[in-house]
Amino acid sequence: MIEGYPDEISVMPGGRLVLRVSTDAPAFRVVLHRCGAQLEPVAESGWLDGRHAPHHLPFQDWGRPGIGLHGAELAGWTGYPLDLPTGCRPGIYLAVLVEGDGRGNPVRPPAVPVPDARSAQALFVVRAAQPRAPILYKLPVLTYHAYNLAAPGRGPSWCLYSVPAPGSLPAPAPPSVSVRRPGGGTGGTPWDISNFDPFDRTPRQTFVHWDAPFVSWLERSGYDVDYCTDLDLHRDPRLLDRHRLLVGAGHDEYWSAAMREHTERFVRGGGNVAFFGGNTCWWRVEFDDQSSFRRVATWSDPAGPDRPENLLTGVSFRNGGERDRDDHPHPVGYRVQHADHWVYAGTGLGDGAVVGGGPSEYLVGYECDGAHFDRGRLARARPAEPTGDDGTPRDFTILGVGDAAGSGWGLGNRAATMGLHTPGGTVFTAATTDWPRVLAAGRSPEVEQLTHNVLDRLGDGSRR
Repeated sequence: MIEGYPDEISVMPGGRLVLRVSTDAPAFRVVLHRCGAQLEPVAESGWLDGRHAPHHLPFQDWGRPGIGLHGAELAGWTGYPLDLPTGCRPGIYLAVLVEGDGRGNPVRPPAVPVPDARSAQALFVVRAAQPRAPILYKLPVLTYHAYNLAAPGRGPSWCLYSVPAPGSLPAPAPPSVSVRRPGGGTGGTPWDISNFDPFDRTPRQTFVHWDAPFVSWLERSGYDVDYCTDLDLHRDPRLLDRHRLLVGAGHDEYWSAAMREHTERFVRGGGNVAFFGGNTCWWRVEFDDQSSFRRVATWSDPAGPDRPENLLTGVSFRNGGERDRDDHPHPVGYRVQHADHWVYAGTGLGDGAVVGGGPSEYLVGYECDGAHFDRGRLARARPAEPTGDDGTPRDFTILGVGDAAGSGWGLGNRAATMGLHTPGGTVFTAATTDWPRVLAAGRSPEVEQLTHNVLDRLGDGSRR
């Protein structure tokens, strides 16, 4: 068995990646792959001495000595420094850990790497040394870790969705989790792994499910993109100033106050954001230290800071909802309104047409966001407009309505609303987690054209 994780999930070309690794094999090596249009091998280490270390508690930094629930001393995981080539391309990278027998041979033939594993892999980002790309893609590592159980069955294991009740443990434990442990996109087990996706059996809340298909499509399409993580946006208030467009996709659920402040300042100054996902910015989190965080409240909680996520995104999970498993088999797509808007240019769609509602599409779901509107307007075949009573800006233009109520699911107004608003720059939301799945499958030319329109308009339109 071998497991590992990066000390820091973002590094620079020519910088030093420190992997923390525990293995019962006498040796191992690291094979690095870049996750772009396809998985591309880029470098590998020599054989390294393997060392075993115990699993720590979910809120601890596993690279430091710790104390277990029953008072046992836990040795920190050994750090293995790897110097990256100076010409290393910005991107998302996979570190594949290969066990060896100590005599220069792998213990077993290396499996064909895929960005999905319960062990033996770690995900990290190579940042641009001199940021120049108009588009900055953000990897939602806080969402990954919020659901990450790390290694269940091999030590105490919980995530933000399964924190033990107070007093149920032999020692106090804060309701937080660390980003310095296995998992965080790959190499761990998500809490809801049994809540399968009927359209894609790769586990939700991992890189492979939503982000990998979207990133692959971006790079196949020739877009010039730099990459970052939630932690980069949290720590660097000037990160976005070097770009024109911030892009997130899939399930970007967990946001700190600093992440919001930095993004909203960027937009007020004329920067653009495109959310090709759903359940976006739902939970507000706070950090206990450099590596561990906890969820405090939803951003729309009336007892919170009175900053509903709608103020940024235009929409909220409160008026969208969740379609679990395949319990609601009827597909939901977006009914078009304002078909003359630039977002629809070149699609051939007219008002009343439906995007992504085919039997092989199911565009709206598994989670989606909406702006509250008067359903009476829909019944009269008039364009839906936000009421603003849920915090949605009055200038938010609803471009498509995905009515989940007719299919028996949803929350609040029970309708996803694709649209945008302009609080300085432009903020676009696709308002559904499954946009990347439909986009990357190549079965909806309308979804693909919509995505091109948003990226070309809000970025600078340049492609490699």
